[in-house]
Amino acid sequence: MLSDRPNETSPTNAPTRPTCDNAGVIIDAAWYDASGARIHEPDSVGALGALLAQSRAGELDGFAWLGLRMPTESELGAVQKEFDIPQLAIEDARELHDRPKVERHDSMLLTVVPTARYDDEREAVEFGELFLYCGADYLVSMRYGQAAPLSGVRSSLEHDHERLARGPGAVLQAALAQVVASYEPVIDGLEGDVREVERDVFSEARAQPTRRIYFLIREVLDFLVALEPLSAAVSTLTSSRCSPWVHSELTPLFRDVEEQLAEIVGRTHNAHQLLNNVLSANLAQVSLRQNDDTRKISAWAAIGVLPTVIAGLFGMNLAGIPAADHELSFLVVSVLTLALCYLLYRNFKRSGWL
Repeated sequence: MLSDRPNETSPTNAPTRPTCDNAGVIIDAAWYDASGARIHEPDSVGALGALLAQSRAGELDGFAWLGLRMPTESELGAVQKEFDIPQLAIEDARELHDRPKVERHDSMLLTVVPTARYDDEREAVEFGELFLYCGADYLVSMRYGQAAPLSGVRSSLEHDHERLARGPGAVLQAALAQVVASYEPVIDGLEGDVREVERDVFSEARAQPTRRIYFLIREVLDFLVALEPLSAAVSTLTSSRCSPWVHSELTPLFRDVEEQLAEIVGRTHNAHQLLNNVLSANLAQVSLRQNDDTRKISAWAAIGVLPTVIAGLFGMNLAGIPAADHELSFLVVSVLTLALCYLLYRNFKRSGWL
């Protein structure tokens, strides 16, 4: 849902960020004219802000595109000043760990998008965040984490001047498409691991994948929690309330992103359901194996009781046992004992206990 927030200052308890030179966080900065051509490459936020001032004075047409990665406190302050971004919108980037959303701040649109990549070795989803500040004449992206770099997006758009001429909204759409596309390897990796544990559960091996199943369920749920609110946010971008930032010709492209995201969310739901089924099947398998072990132990115990009882009787040296003193008595008793034990073994084997 698109929400309107006033331009007001709110107290912040965000952790203090270290300061550093602008060059350490600027990925790329450029000015694009009305035709979508890259015409200026300023080397600092201040230089890009000067071009923005010229544009607002009517001396320059086009828009600015600034890409930042893990900006520092000083960098955030510079961006807020040069681009006239509301304080409340900048506070979101300071605090981080925000939920996916599309939010209107006066004449600026803030879109917060989770980024993700899958570490197959650790079987863990690594999350980050992407903040997209979209104005009438600028687009500022702030990326936290390693996932979903936007360098490919810029390169692709710079070869498509017609699309880039649609303004900052075109950059917003392309950035969202890149992030959603980066979810595909994540769900592919999760589904691959789900298939592996499914095979483990029904294999003849005695290994117990219960712990692995629980951890995979947690990762799938974390991924699902990150994606589901994003679906509503992307849907908002196709509404008429976002028309000041989104050109009408870009609306079908946003819908394509929405459909791709819905497919990934559906696959994630399926993976979660399958993991729950696998967990139930694993617990049933554990119970069956325990029952099998119990029956085997009981069967061998029953077979072992017979010679134990016979040996105990003869070992008590009781008088009056028939043929106890006969020279063949030990041999005869031993043969009979073995025969009885073999009969018991045959019966247990036939019934499936052994």
